[in-house]
Amino acid sequence: MTVDDSLEQYASADSPTLVVSMSTFRLPAAPAGAAGAEDDDEDPPERSAWDDLPFSQKLGERVARHLAPLVPPAPRHLPDLDHATLGARMEELRAAIKDGGCAVVHIVSHGFLRRRSPEDLMVVATDTRDQQAGTAFDVRRFLQEVDDEGTGRVLLLLDVCHGGAGIDWTRNLPRAERRLFVIAACPSDTPAWGGRFSRAVCDVLEDLAKGHTGVDPRKQYVRLSWLKDEVYRRLLSLCEDDACPDQEVVASDLDGPDTGFLANPWYREDPVEQLELRDRWALQEFIDTVHPSLDLGHYLSRASGRETATGLDVPCHFSGRARELGELADWLARPEGEGAAVAVVTGSPGTGKSALLGVVVCCTHPTLSKALKTVVNHIAARNRPDPREAVAAVHARGMPLSRVIEAIAGQLDMTAPDGGWTAQGFVDAVAALPVEPLIVLDALDEATESVRITVELLHPLANREYTDGPRGRPCRLLVGVRPYGEWVRPLLEAAAEPGQLLLDLDDTDREDLREALAEYVEGLLKDTGTYPRRSPVRRAVAQAVARRIESAGRAAPAGGGGEFLTAQLAARSIGALPPIDAEDVQAAVDRLPLTLAALLDGQLFAADGLPWARPVLTAIAFGKGEGMPMEIIRSAAAAFHPDGAEPSRAEVVEVLASMSFFLRRDIDPEYGTTLYRLYHQELVDHLAATAPVGGGPA
Repeated sequence: MTVDDSLEQYASADSPTLVVSMSTFRLPAAPAGAAGAEDDDEDPPERSAWDDLPFSQKLGERVARHLAPLVPPAPRHLPDLDHATLGARMEELRAAIKDGGCAVVHIVSHGFLRRRSPEDLMVVATDTRDQQAGTAFDVRRFLQEVDDEGTGRVLLLLDVCHGGAGIDWTRNLPRAERRLFVIAACPSDTPAWGGRFSRAVCDVLEDLAKGHTGVDPRKQYVRLSWLKDEVYRRLLSLCEDDACPDQEVVASDLDGPDTGFLANPWYREDPVEQLELRDRWALQEFIDTVHPSLDLGHYLSRASGRETATGLDVPCHFSGRARELGELADWLARPEGEGAAVAVVTGSPGTGKSALLGVVVCCTHPTLSKALKTVVNHIAARNRPDPREAVAAVHARGMPLSRVIEAIAGQLDMTAPDGGWTAQGFVDAVAALPVEPLIVLDALDEATESVRITVELLHPLANREYTDGPRGRPCRLLVGVRPYGEWVRPLLEAAAEPGQLLLDLDDTDREDLREALAEYVEGLLKDTGTYPRRSPVRRAVAQAVARRIESAGRAAPAGGGGEFLTAQLAARSIGALPPIDAEDVQAAVDRLPLTLAALLDGQLFAADGLPWARPVLTAIAFGKGEGMPMEIIRSAAAAFHPDGAEPSRAEVVEVLASMSFFLRRDIDPEYGTTLYRLYHQELVDHLAATAPVGGGPA
């Protein structure tokens, strides 16, 4: 699909776009014979009080050109209109959207405030006399008439002095009824200079067309809040380049029930194309019934043993942990009447906590259990948890308590009270559900409010018993967490009580671990282009790799950990090398750097790799929450460059594309941009530990 093809759906005669530019200001001569008319041809007519804006017309043409791909049909550029014509054109626009259309209007001109009503912004036309409101365009009146006389929507971009006054009338519009949005070049008490706001708008739209902005392809429209902030950022840069005082962009409230004015040129309507999911029927079922807060990529990739798992029919390479899976299946099968039900899976980084939880989610979720047959059928029937009626799964990395509650509530179709959720109110509401839900919370230690989530949410869910509700306990609670910190000890102790379940993946039989690692590596190698038909060599390589990794883990001071992550990276590294000969397997494996740090550095920062890979990925490692947008990554990467240089957009885009294996992506809920974070906490820890001394954003 081309960019032009993706925009065809937006074309509509009810979506007019006007770009108005005023460059010359001349007062009309008085009619012949009228009082005050001059008979002397050499005496010039009355001079306008407004200075010409020689840059305005070309800027208007440029704005219209850059808006054209985003707002079909093509914008109309209207240069140098007198006040009567300007009023007529705006009246035509208002009539066109009266029954529900939308309009985008960009104006470059002078502006002034009405003397007797300084909250009213007047836009100067070519024949506006001094500050006479009757010969200028009244912004407030226009917006009020749009709001009063129809259901149309307007986005107004004002590159005029005192432009911020144009937003004042919109401030009291309730969100549910908000249809008028204004972005202005300056506050109401300051001037705008040199058309820099319009230049900034053009630069931002040009970057959007080139794909340099990070606007996520899953968002159909550009978020207005993102547009305002990007224009402001670019405007400050232009002011710095021109050595002039900073100019502040201001805006009305840019949130509303429908803010779809500017089409995202990189939007992909086809969900298969958006999410790279291959099975259309299973995908449609997934989209229809699974809440977006369930992080499918996280649970599916962990369950399948493949970080790049994005398809519903992805091969599954989960191996080992049969005893632990069986215990989880038995725990889930316990009758409801047996008191509190809490299970905790703990262990060092990379031991497979998320993999176990991923398998449980894929097998128990009422939709995923039907859609992900390659995962479900890979698990032996005796260890496979049964599907359940209600499941909520949250990957808590980077989340505060409120986001965790919202994610669980959304997946369980729970409606928040008017004042929003409190932790105790949410626990009570879970207990009142007609069906006992399974709540899975992974990466508790990576949440931004781990202690608060544990104390205010998990302890009440795990401990409180209900005698007057539909059942004796709120839910079944399954948590994945590293065993570090005093704050997690009460949760581990609760899971160790009789009738509950505590699985410590560090406490494992080393021979079983070695066999599971060999099975895992062999399955991954079979998917490469080098080893699918070389079964004896593939098996020998996998066994040699498993022996080295298990041996290194046993000799480690902490007693191991991270073996499965190391195995995954080792298989990826070996798959990229020329095939190993049968007689050279042990010697070849012995020569490979099979420590986690060496594998990460070798794959991330090879000698012939990208020079900006380490600064960019290190910047991402220091990000918080759900990740960083591309522009922030670009700025932060300079902190990790030896010379403090800043990469170009193209260099950052190249790194993000080349290192996609190591990245996870989310959508910023406010700005609609793509957020990037590293796919595994071990990678975060490694890059943070090896960052330059004093490195990290201030």
